[in-house]
Amino acid sequence: MASYSVAKRPNGQWRARYRGPDHKERSRHFDRKVDAERWARTEVARLDRGEWTSPELGRLTVGEYSQEWLRSKVRIRPSTRLMYDVVLRNQVLPTWESVRLDAVRHEDVGAWIAKLHGNGLSAARTRHAWVVLSQILELAVRSHRIPNNQAKGVELPALPSKSERDKTRFLDEREVWALAEAAGDFSLSVLVLAWCGLRFGELAALRCSSLNVTNRELRVSATLSESNGKLVEGPPKTETSNRTVPVPAWLCDELAARTEGREPTDHLLTSPNGGPLRSGNWRYRVFDPAVKKTGLASQQRGDMLRPHDLRHTCASLHIKHGTPPKVLSTMLGHASVAITLDRYGHLYPGEVHMFVDRLGEVALAARADYLRTAGRSEAPDGAPDQP
Repeated sequence: MASYSVAKRPNGQWRARYRGPDHKERSRHFDRKVDAERWARTEVARLDRGEWTSPELGRLTVGEYSQEWLRSKVRIRPSTRLMYDVVLRNQVLPTWESVRLDAVRHEDVGAWIAKLHGNGLSAARTRHAWVVLSQILELAVRSHRIPNNQAKGVELPALPSKSERDKTRFLDEREVWALAEAAGDFSLSVLVLAWCGLRFGELAALRCSSLNVTNRELRVSATLSESNGKLVEGPPKTETSNRTVPVPAWLCDELAARTEGREPTDHLLTSPNGGPLRSGNWRYRVFDPAVKKTGLASQQRGDMLRPHDLRHTCASLHIKHGTPPKVLSTMLGHASVAITLDRYGHLYPGEVHMFVDRLGEVALAARADYLRTAGRSEAPDGAPDQP
């Protein structure tokens, strides 16, 4: 057990001392002996519990340490890094930049969250801000700069209910073709998104070599995103997003025609000047005008169809025509079938009775076979024989 000492100084103050695990002596002076002993006992107790941190390390400010935290995020996509940078700049640092790590208090974090949400920031974005601050403090804890994460346990604003936040749109087959026709020269990009379920970044990153005509497959191995106006190619969203996606025969033929006379490394689908597709430009110049032209804006909510809704459309059409959840999950690149069912499970209930009826028919057939082979006769009304 660690020890401490408390002694009275010639100037009348009380000096409390203890030695840390780095073998350096720490001391503080107090006007009262009871305060000196309380401080020393607290520090020694933290030493015994393994919770002690060097006071010097906690003097770094949140603003200074946030850059070290951001540099530690080595496995995130460029778009995620950009999002973290925006949240830091707009929500976190205006309040916490000059605050020392060891001066962050739980109640102050709670007041900050309440202020952000009270000033009109959505519940989701308020939670994003909390996540960033909490991760900064958590790294400081693991680095033994502060004893604990004061952001933990802070009450966060409730997210809207699923029905309120779910703006997913599902097009039917005819609407997909109408939208593709309205997209003109970019109809193929609409068709690939709607019939293959790719994310836009995955579509933009496709190369001519991504298409396997023999197997009628697209190899998804990269994603293209914009960061500060620059296109950045990186890995897919998750490990399971690195996948092969089957392509309808007619669509494969159209894509194959795009590869003729081109290099394997050329982008499969391009902008008018031959460069890679950019999400913002494609939506502004192609997608939104096509949506308006076809009248596919939501009549109930008044909002526009989103490009990502074509991925949802692909999932809904597969479910509609009987694709099993596990097959759909693999095609979409979900980490597990549970994600697929959580996202699209509400589209399956209409099929439940069909599957139950099939199983019911199997059950009756098995019963009839059992009665026949057992030498028993079935009751006329189909009820079990009485003993």
